Amino acid sequence: MTDHPSANKRPGPSTPARDPFIRKTVTVVAITAITGLLLALFVLGIDILLAAFGGVLIAVLLRAFTNLLTRYTPLPDGWALTAVILLILALMGVGGWLLMPQIVEQVGEFTEQAPGIIAEIEQFLRQYGWGQTVLEQVQNGEMQDGVVDDAAGGVGGFFSVLSAWSAYLLTAVFVGLFAAANPTLYQDGIVHLFPLRHRSRVRELVGEMGYTLRWWLIGQGFAMLLIGVSTTLVLWILDIPLAVPIGIIVGLLGFIPYLGPIIGLVPVMAVGATQGTTTLLYLFLAYSAVQLLEGYVATPLIQHRTVFLPPVFTVIAQILLGTLLGILGFIFATPLAAAVLVLTRFYRTDILGDREVEKGDDDE
Repeated sequence: MTDHPSANKRPGPSTPARDPFIRKTVTVVAITAITGLLLALFVLGIDILLAAFGGVLIAVLLRAFTNLLTRYTPLPDGWALTAVILLILALMGVGGWLLMPQIVEQVGEFTEQAPGIIAEIEQFLRQYGWGQTVLEQVQNGEMQDGVVDDAAGGVGGFFSVLSAWSAYLLTAVFVGLFAAANPTLYQDGIVHLFPLRHRSRVRELVGEMGYTLRWWLIGQGFAMLLIGVSTTLVLWILDIPLAVPIGIIVGLLGFIPYLGPIIGLVPVMAVGATQGTTTLLYLFLAYSAVQLLEGYVATPLIQHRTVFLPPVFTVIAQILLGTLLGILGFIFATPLAAAVLVLTRFYRTDILGDREVEKGDDDE
């Protein structure tokens, strides 16, 4: 008796054929979901990532001083880093201790002279038709309600901004300290994300980025020193009080492209206002000239010589990142552009098979 064919029927080819299809579908969905999640986290946390990049710059700066100290002293690496951090904190403390009494004294003097300054401004405005209109609106109370409402709404916004920037600062400081304490750990962590055959080249890329960022910081530090000294000299020549503290503030604000000079104008004009309208006008013109020369001549030339960063590329990066990412993108646009420039050189040599790219070739 012959068995019916259906009695020994085995699973057809369609059953196992569906398994690979299902596995591939699940894999694609999982990869898409993970990619979407990472992208969402990147977009939502972009400010923290930029603050972390600021911490990378801090780490690069600390390592530069630490390596210099270990080269010329018998101190081990850990003690050298500790000495560098303590020295920076000591300089900040001594600077604050020496300059704070002058700042407090000048603030008190400005408070005493404020009524006279307001009277001079009022007299100046009365000379023009538009100025008289503004004064009439202020005196009639037409602008007061709006000012009060803006002030009330601005208090909450101020504390919100203060909280956010405190988080950014803490992130940058802790990332900088941890990365400076053990840079090899984090470098190896990045390198080990790539296949074995590419790790040596990736290690070179990471090292080149660190080298480029270090030279960018050197160039930026020189530019900040230049603007700080120039501002101090202008204030000293015009016999403006607090020349040194204001020069230091303006120099530090020089780290922020374009916006730094505008913010620095506030303390400059506040102190200059105590010296009369004529001096205030001279101070404004001199400050503007110094900032224009530094922003459009000195800094581009310095960065071009230190990291071979094309000025047009820098301007585009600042506008693009500032528009997309806000103030943090604007602040870190230039060092990010320098890092991207390193990536483009490796892309040309390793991916496109171009001849060995020299640093200066990017300017051609």
